[in-house]
Amino acid sequence: MTAWIPIGDVPVEMGGLVYLEGSHAIGRGMEAEFRLRSGDLSPEERINAYNSHMAEGGWVSKDLPGMAERFNARWLAADYEAGDVVLHSPYMIHAATTNQDRAGRLRLSTDIRYQNVDDEIDARWNNHWSLGDML
Repeated sequence: MTAWIPIGDVPVEMGGLVYLEGSHAIGRGMEAEFRLRSGDLSPEERINAYNSHMAEGGWVSKDLPGMAERFNARWLAADYEAGDVVLHSPYMIHAATTNQDRAGRLRLSTDIRYQNVDDEIDARWNNHWSLGDML
């Protein structure tokens, strides 16, 4: 589970998170299908392969209107306020939109990820963020 926390008020024009309606089921289905097709890959190999196949050219795209059309769903957006916490499953398809604040304010947020103590640690979350890491 992920907790996304805006630090301060984040109206829609500042580029908060948007969620693809009903995508928890879409994401769960995509991962289940990929798991069946990935055969004997180790967990790390499976995660790496899944991420590379779901990115541009795959199931998930930076073309948000195109994704909404492909999955026959809407993107859901909201104004966020200081003190809000948004929880979502790892299967929920989400994105941050472009900051178009006319006053040039910066949006700050943080996310905290939780997992079952018995689950293998996902190596993607062991590294510091870097530009282009697709996370």
